[in-house]
Parts: sequence; C-alpha cells; structure tokens
Amino acid sequence: MIRRHRRSTALILASVSVVALSIDPGAGAGAATGDQAFIAKACSLPGIWLTRMENGYRPDWSGDVIMVPPPQNIVDGGYSHSGPYDHFQNVPLFFYGPGIVKPGVYNENAYLTDIAPTSGAIMKFPFKAPDGRPLTEALLPADQRQVPKLLVTVVWDAAGQDVLKAWPKSWPFLKSLSTQGAWFPHAWVGSTPSNTPPGHAEIGTGAFPRHNGFVDEYVRLNGHTVQPTQAGPGLLLEPTFGDLYDIAHQNKPIVGALATLAAHDLMMSHGSFFNGGDKDIAIMRQVENADTGGAESVSWNLVSTMAPYYSFPSYINNLPDISKYNTALDQQDGKLDGLWRTRSIEQLRTGFDTPARTPYQESIIRAVIQREGFGADAVPDLLYLNYKAIDTTEHLASLNSPEMMDTVASNDAALKDLVGFLNQQVGKGQWAMTLTADHGSQYSAAVAGGAPIDPTKVRSLLDAKFDTNDNGVDLFTVVRPSEIWFDTAEAAALQVTPEAVASFLQSLTVAQATRSYYTIPPGHGTDQIYQAVFPSKVLTELPCLPASVTGG
Repeated sequence: MIRRHRRSTALILASVSVVALSIDPGAGAGAATGDQAFIAKACSLPGIWLTRMENGYRPDWSGDVIMVPPPQNIVDGGYSHSGPYDHFQNVPLFFYGPGIVKPGVYNENAYLTDIAPTSGAIMKFPFKAPDGRPLTEALLPADQRQVPKLLVTVVWDAAGQDVLKAWPKSWPFLKSLSTQGAWFPHAWVGSTPSNTPPGHAEIGTGAFPRHNGFVDEYVRLNGHTVQPTQAGPGLLLEPTFGDLYDIAHQNKPIVGALATLAAHDLMMSHGSFFNGGDKDIAIMRQVENADTGGAESVSWNLVSTMAPYYSFPSYINNLPDISKYNTALDQQDGKLDGLWRTRSIEQLRTGFDTPARTPYQESIIRAVIQREGFGADAVPDLLYLNYKAIDTTEHLASLNSPEMMDTVASNDAALKDLVGFLNQQVGKGQWAMTLTADHGSQYSAAVAGGAPIDPTKVRSLLDAKFDTNDNGVDLFTVVRPSEIWFDTAEAAALQVTPEAVASFLQSLTVAQATRSYYTIPPGHGTDQIYQAVFPSKVLTELPCLPASVTGG
C-alpha cells in the first residue's frame, strides 16, 4: 500500500481503485512455471543483469515483455541508456563536507539507494531505507561532526563513470575536490530500466523500483499506461528522506528542488501530499501536458498536477534569461555564428539542449538559495539539484561525442561556481554535498561496435504482425527500449499473448530492425538483434536468480 500517504482525488485517473495501489510487488512469485524456453533464455543472461531487472520490476505496474539487446547493439532513436549493462549502471558517488566526511576512496559497492540513509546519517536523523544502508564508513564519528546548515544533493544526469572516463580532462574541479571528500568508484544504480524516474526515486527513497513504484518512464495502473508523475506525486510509494526529515522538524527546514521534470524533483519529497508535509519548493521546466511524456519547456514552472502540493518561486522567470550564456557558448570557437560546433543553438531548444543551460541554471540556483534563505539559520535545510545537460547531449550525440566533452566541462565549471558560492553564502565547513548520477550514458554505434536498433522499425513490425484489428485502439500502448506494455483488453480481443510477442521479437534480425544508416557487415544480416526476449512475468519464476538483492 502507499505507506503514510494521504489519499488524493488527483491521484491518477477516475478508474484507479485502492486495489490497484495495494498489490504486493512480490505477487506472482511461486506462480505456475511458464514456458521453460523463456526461463532458459532469461537464465542465459548474466546473474547481475537479472538482479538489476528484478529490482526494477513490479508485476502489477511493469511492462508485459522485456527485451535485452547485447550490450553492443544500441537502441538508437536518440541514444537510449536503459539496460542492465555496467556502463549504464556504474555512477559516480561523492560525499563532501569538511568536518563531516572522512576523505578517501572507498572501494566497496554502493548504490543510489544508499544516498537517502547516508543523508540521514549526515543530518543525524536516522532514515531506515528499504534497500539502502548509511555509508557511515565515509563519515567522521558522530560525536566528532556537526550537522551542516545545508545538505545539497547534486545529480549530474546521465554522467556515469564511463562518461567521466571518456573525458578525464573535462572535470578538473571535481577531480581536485574528490581528494577532499569520500569517493565511491563502485557505485551502482542497481536496477533497470535505468532512466530518470527510477534513478531519482531511488535517490530520494532508498528503495528500488520494485518497492517505490517508479519502474520506468511509464507504469500500468488499473489497465492504463501512465506517466508515474502524470497526476501528482502519489505513485511514489515510499517516503523520501526529505519527507520524514522535514515533518520530524515541524516543517521548519527549507526543503527545495530545482531540476527539469517532476520526476527529478520527486527525489526531494511528496510535498504536502504526504501526511503532515508542507509545500516544499519545486522548480521545473516541464510542458503543461500530461500526454507529452515529460517534454521540456523553455521557461520555469510548476505543472498543474504538482501545484497543489508544492510551492513555486515565480520570480525566477523575471531573472536574466539564457541568451548571454548562448552567446558565450557560441563564441567558444572564436566566431559568433549561432552555432555550438556544427549545431544551431537556436534549434536546440533555444539553447536549453546545449551546455549553455548549465551556467544559466547555476545563476538561478544562486538566486533561489539567496532569496529563500537556504542555510541561513540554525535549522538545517535540504536542497536537491538536477543538472540535465549531460543527459540531453547523450541522447543527441552519445557518450563519446565532442559535444559531450564540452558538456562535462560545463558541468564541472558550474560545480566550481556552486562550491565557491556556498562557501561564501553559507560558510566554509557549514554545508555538505552529495554528488552522483541517476544512470550512465550510451556509446555511439561506431564505438559500441554493434548494430543500432531502430525503435520505429521495431514498433512498425510489431503493429503489422499483431495489431490487426483496425479499430483505432493501439494494441501496444508503449514500446520502450527495454519493455513493452499491452492494452490488455485489445490483446484479449486479438488473442495476443506476451509469449507470442516475445517469440516474434526474439526472431528479429539485424536486416529487419536496424537504422538505415547502418552498413550491415557481410554475413550478419540474419543475426538476431536481441540477446534475450521474454514475458516479464518470467522474472518471478527464475530458478537462476542470484540470492543478492543488490545490483552491483
């Protein structure tokens, strides 16, 4: 059930029932064994991949079919970062706070789910996380450290360790700062699909998606496929650290988040949706349309589905806009021609899809910290920040593009600016920071060395094969890089099963399903495009699933 949450009439759709929100995520375990061929196919995958899949799966909300390409076969419809592979899963994890954090390199495995309980340890407010632990080995003994006046959680969206390794000269400030804090080189997302909603939900709740509910960019709820934040924060099924910390201190702390999408901001809290909670500060740039799939606006806002539960400082839209940062980016090559390298800045969402977004956002962050009073009094505050430019560049040009080099450097410069500002505004030794990423990034097709899967072709092949009822109802409601949701009523009418769809997808070849720019090597046109495809319910029946509940 939704733990400690108040029911809300805005929760999702009129058809949502309490039953739909009460299904045990373990339901289905022990069910009758399915097709042994699918179980064998799933069990042919590395055990750590299966663990990550299980951590990200709920039988009630996840898709019906799971697809697993081999790591070299990228999903190229805008480079996808959804999968169980190490380059999507291995993320930086860094804790900084003089007099709070014990500097060093910590080689044990850590997870995004460890961030919330470690925040609890830093703030001396124990937070029991469903799937995480406080990384107290990275902190000074409790009797030797004070609670910081401000704890900042920074997410470099998509900045996996492979991104940092690809561009080692682009983050000199973080590299120098890392020697003054606790660095975990073996930190992991621990679940798949590895994308925005699951990663940020893990950071906030200390729970994997199988517990917190944010299984992907979409979830199935009472027969409907919806965005998990489509009608407010109610589908985040576990409390965040920010929820419980704020309430325990009578809502006196200033708690805020500045990001791009509602799914980013929910790493902070449920706001007033949570029993006893207040309207924490939530700043985003999300298009006011639930059907857009979290599309980005070019102005700051608080979408109407979130507005009842959070507050929005409207003055930020009166601050200087992104234009001067676009000009600075344009001039980096020595000429003012409207281009970032070879790309039109104006056509890249007026600069928001370029590194210019990052210093512009940094100026907004400084204004919000000053005007709202973060870290300004004796009541310790919480601030959550998402820097999205690396993720945007990855989707546009891949991990190993020169554009990524520019973007990482921009993030690093903004971090230097933030640290200097906090030292001045809050005081040296008076604040602490956690820096991580919600997931990693994808290599280009050329560097990955495999076949680029065209998701549009895959969808067309599925529709042609199975959606034969010309009634205007889509059989496949959502086709994601790693899973597919059915319209259950339409599937029943057409007598289409997950097993049939999985078998068809498993048979797809390189010649059928790759991008048109790809030159198929001689003799490889009949290679299967997916390493494994199986009905998702198989995850509840696997005899080969490792005993470990983590995904590193």
